[in-house]
Amino acid sequence: GKPNFEHLLQEFGEAVVPVANCDVKEYNSNPKEQLPFKEFVEYWREYIGNGHRSSRGCLYLKDWHLSRSGLIPKILGSGIAFPEQDVYTTPVYFSSDWLNEYWDAVAVDDFRFVYMGPKG
Repeated sequence: GKPNFEHLLQEFGEAVVPVANCDVKEYNSNPKEQLPFKEFVEYWREYIGNGHRSSRGCLYLKDWHLSRSGLIPKILGSGIAFPEQDVYTTPVYFSSDWLNEYWDAVAVDDFRFVYMGPKG
């Protein structure tokens, strides 16, 4: 199946997200750039339409702090957080989230990330 791109664009289209190029290695990691979410979805649709190929390589949205609240300025280029969105429920077996309990208490960072992208 495919994600509901229209819904994602409606909810998060104006967000700026971190995108890694999985075809490039720099210091044993993939370089990331900040892209508007709507541009990433456009790339993803084209990638699927071109038989899972692109001249841009295989891009993957990685380490997006979608629900981080009040920690990222809500201006273009710095990221947009959506703390009011109920996008995730922690499975019961992982509900003791001691790492995020600490970071939530000190309001410095979090360790809740979104990863998404095409196969390949």
